[in-house]
Amino acid sequence: MIRWTGAEGVRRRAIACRAATGAGPGRLWSGEKAVVRAPASHDAGRRCAAASVMSELIERDAIPEGYKVEVFAGRVIMTPRSPEQDWTVSDVKDAVKASGIARKRVFGDVLITFPGENDAAPDLTIVDFDAERRKTSYSCLDVLAAVAVPSESEGEKDYVRNVQKYGRFGIDFYMIADPFETTVTLMSEPHAVGYARVVEIPYGEPVSFTPAAGERVEIGTGAFPTCEAGGA
Repeated sequence: MIRWTGAEGVRRRAIACRAATGAGPGRLWSGEKAVVRAPASHDAGRRCAAASVMSELIERDAIPEGYKVEVFAGRVIMTPRSPEQDWTVSDVKDAVKASGIARKRVFGDVLITFPGENDAAPDLTIVDFDAERRKTSYSCLDVLAAVAVPSESEGEKDYVRNVQKYGRFGIDFYMIADPFETTVTLMSEPHAVGYARVVEIPYGEPVSFTPAAGERVEIGTGAFPTCEAGGA
């Protein structure tokens, strides 16, 4: 079987996701089903309302323990996190802090605002020294790197939508640690529709990158847990 890597691998996974779900210009992937998108004239209002609800849930600490919350297509979606996701995020966070990055600059499931688009709460976020905290959220303009651990095999959210959005807003590094593919995909050199540089590293080999603040982050992947496709 041919295994596509790098930017071509990301593109092929995006095609596979769309084919599997029937997602096209008017349909987007969400969990285990395709969701019909609202007419364009209603999108902005739905996004604002959903973002407001999401912010309120975070501020009130009303998100059930073990759940991840995000805004998608004008809806607030809560997804349970698997043990594999939690363990992987914990390992990455430990490595980031070991590189000298202060605890207050690295966190998970914290609201990141994107002007004019759905906000996000990455599995792990690294922000700059002078990042401005806005109650319980930060602006995407202060984000140096984002990390995702997919909850499903070849999920479009991680491999398509986030790639496009994070690249468009200039987030320097986007890392996907995929327990189904047992591969880390590290993207850099952001541009208007994604990332110019995409490197795939198999589990077991180290991953390293240097955010704009200057700390060298080195992550060992040998202990990252794995999942069978079709279930965590």
